[in-house]
Amino acid sequence: MIVGLYARVSTKDKEQNPENQLIRLREYCKARGWEYREYVDYASGSKMDREGLHMLMDDLMEIDGILVLRLDRFGRSLRNLLDLLDRIRKKGKFFEAIDQGLKISEKKDPMNDFMLSILGAAAEFERELISERVRDGMARAKKENKKIGRPTVLERRNVSVDEILKLRNSGKTIREISQYLGIKKSSVYNYINSVQKG
Repeated sequence: MIVGLYARVSTKDKEQNPENQLIRLREYCKARGWEYREYVDYASGSKMDREGLHMLMDDLMEIDGILVLRLDRFGRSLRNLLDLLDRIRKKGKFFEAIDQGLKISEKKDPMNDFMLSILGAAAEFERELISERVRDGMARAKKENKKIGRPTVLERRNVSVDEILKLRNSGKTIREISQYLGIKKSSVYNYINSVQKG
């Protein structure tokens, strides 16, 4: 048996790594003696255009089923999830969300469909709540004149642009400044160039 393992994370930043999902999915397959192919996306679950998911769905005829860790990794909304599962079923394949113990076979099963609808609706509701909290937090931060977004490299390292310029004016090379401050050479270049342009 060959299954498609699908993993999705929202961004490529270090805190989000699809490997965490893939390790669990691989172990699940190995315990059952299944072969597998891996499909990964670095995209928000709300995005329609996910290359890994498109490739997985295109390869449906070559695999026996699809494994995901949780439903929220797969569908972007309840309607989207149900549409995808309908396509999977019509091709005579199975789908399984291993953390939720949900397995959808190629045959219609009213109880599975009911469970799927509830879990999918809960995942969609949770996504909406998170989005709402983020919007509220950003609005509050704006009112309080707080900076929105991730801190810059300089902010994280507690370094000022003036410090970079002083080091540069003292004759230090970009490489020396980079090593001394513990930031990338490209960051040093960018900050010096932005000051010169500004």
